Amino acid sequence: MAVVLVLGYISGWMIAVCAIRVRAGVGVSDRLKVFGPNGFGLPWTLHSAVKAIFWPLTLIHWLASGCLEPRVVFNEKAHQRLARRQAVGSVIS
Repeated sequence: MAVVLVLGYISGWMIAVCAIRVRAGVGVSDRLKVFGPNGFGLPWTLHSAVKAIFWPLTLIHWLASGCLEPRVVFNEKAHQRLARRQAVGSVIS
């Protein structure tokens, strides 16, 4: 029984790491750059590592809060979404 729980936790941890990377726009197999001009930065990396380690709590919080968008996204689709939201917001205002 303990082996099943450990394997379940480890597989959930691996899935959480993949999900965090994909939601941030890095992809699963791409190299994660922490430092430098195009780096994610140490705070984001540490925050994501803590979220992945405590993935059951992260999953509960994410589901309870309504599956929110990630705070930091590094891809073109996110920038396009933001531009659309701002355009719609300026039209509504």
